[in-house]
Amino acid sequence: MLSWILTSYFGRRSIYLWGSAVNTILLVALGVAGSVAYSHSSQLAQASLGLIVSVLFTLGPAPASWVIIGETSAIRLRPLTTGIGRATYYIVEIPCIFLASYMLNPTGGNLAGKCGYVWGATGLCCLITAYFFLPEMKGRSYREIDILFNRHVPARKWKETEVDMQADE
Repeated sequence: MLSWILTSYFGRRSIYLWGSAVNTILLVALGVAGSVAYSHSSQLAQASLGLIVSVLFTLGPAPASWVIIGETSAIRLRPLTTGIGRATYYIVEIPCIFLASYMLNPTGGNLAGKCGYVWGATGLCCLITAYFFLPEMKGRSYREIDILFNRHVPARKWKETEVDMQADE
């Protein structure tokens, strides 16, 4: 619910990018904590970082993504776009669940906290992709969003781009 309030003030793109950046940094820190010598302190650091990443993700990028999903597609294609997006998410998520289980399992990959490197690298890829392709839709009407997509305005420039609502596009 906090993310709903934050999207009104900071916008979807800002919350998603900053939340993803912080989580990526914390995941790499988790990997570092898993790479140092085994000790009670390193175990506490790994557990703490894992919890912090989970909480921050559920406060920022996760709920913001639902708002983004609802706004980024054209109105006439929204049900189809949302359905394809969610189906793709689940198709990708199933192997990730098995991969995470394998990586953490002592009889499997036995990576423990070093999984932070794997998920940090994944997070960095997602962060870079979002930076280049996720537009800021705060304060935009659905008509303005459609016009900006039709004009092929780069995602990073949406915030400062002026839209003539009378434009026949």
